[in-house]
Amino acid sequence: MKCNLCKVWIPAVVFVIVSFFIAYQFVEPAPPKTIRIATGRVGGGYHTFALKYKALLAKDNFNLEIVPTAGSIEVLQRLKSKDVSVGLVQGGVGKSVASSGLKSLGSLFYEPLWVFHKRQHSIKYLFDLRGKRIAIGEKGSGTRPLALQLLADNQVTEANTTFLELSSQQAAQQLKAGKIDAAFFVMSIKANTISKLLQDTTITLFSFKRHIAYTSQHSFLSSLKLGEGVINLQKNIPHEEKILLATTASLVAREDLHSDWVSILLMGAEKIHRSGGLLERPGQFPSTQFVEFPMNNNAAVYLKEGPSFLHKIFPFSIAATIARLTIMIIPLIAVLMPLFKSAPPIYRWRIRSQIYRWYVRLYEVDQFLDKIADVDILETKVKQMKSLEKEVIGQVSVPLSFMGELYALHMHIRLVLSRLDERKQEIISVNESNQIA
Repeated sequence: MKCNLCKVWIPAVVFVIVSFFIAYQFVEPAPPKTIRIATGRVGGGYHTFALKYKALLAKDNFNLEIVPTAGSIEVLQRLKSKDVSVGLVQGGVGKSVASSGLKSLGSLFYEPLWVFHKRQHSIKYLFDLRGKRIAIGEKGSGTRPLALQLLADNQVTEANTTFLELSSQQAAQQLKAGKIDAAFFVMSIKANTISKLLQDTTITLFSFKRHIAYTSQHSFLSSLKLGEGVINLQKNIPHEEKILLATTASLVAREDLHSDWVSILLMGAEKIHRSGGLLERPGQFPSTQFVEFPMNNNAAVYLKEGPSFLHKIFPFSIAATIARLTIMIIPLIAVLMPLFKSAPPIYRWRIRSQIYRWYVRLYEVDQFLDKIADVDILETKVKQMKSLEKEVIGQVSVPLSFMGELYALHMHIRLVLSRLDERKQEIISVNESNQIA
């Protein structure tokens, strides 16, 4: 019995192990526990958000190593050089660096473009800045390419205007001091620099009257209304409604970023940005809108459908492991179910085959028994049947559930022996009658 079990189940187990090994080759490897994210300068909005991501991801034992940079251009350069895996990037800078190999994980929040100028200058349109001294942002920042693009749209160039590559802090200081006439900033509405500039009575905020024209020409731009008193109701800042242009900050990653990192980063982004802000509606971000780079496929699915059922009920690491193994489990089930269904019938057939193979010899004797007329031949057949009976008793071992078939074999051997004996007596009687006659 044990031998029969081995002959059936050992091949089945070996087949299962081999199948698991082959299927495992198609399973995505586990994600690295640490990746690097590039942000803006320490203390800036991007860096602050990255710290929040880091704290959230640490709860699931994932480490986000933060790499500060001068701005979005440098972030893209570090992504291209594979120095970092993901970065926070301002909209409008995508054309500055070749985008091949980079994918967007979604936009996160609005980043208004603030254009401040000295109140003494009458600036109604950007072309009025021609001939002025303008801070356009430092090299490597996202402010610089955006400012240059909008100024170029108005034919304000280095040939007719003085462009100064200053950091935000330097630009704010020089604007207050009257050393420059205007400055471009791409910053959060909550930034201290913006708050201080809005409160300076010698400086005024530019309002984009032609915002529809700009947003029509540049898909990464949106127009936002900054209502009177939104910044400070008590001081009524701003003192009148302003229309701003805004880009969106996005998570941009290398295309080889592990799918589990895509999911966990977006889970963190949802917790941080889903509630909205002064400029964003609740639930508006993260979003697939306002992105400059092609969307990562996994990110697009996540933002459309949300976290999977597994991620809703299990901790991230467990859910991710189950999800990765699903690619292996589903096809294996299709193979293993028929295998395990067929194993018991094969086992039963092997047990019964030990019994049924003796019936061939019984049948050979029983089929020609009535045609035998020689007593010596009958004696030979009787010896064969008795030898067969001994073999069955000594060699055949079956489980209790198959004892009925074994006892039936014993009974049938006895039946054939009985018929042989009856046939022998018939032949002897016939021979004796012939002798008397």
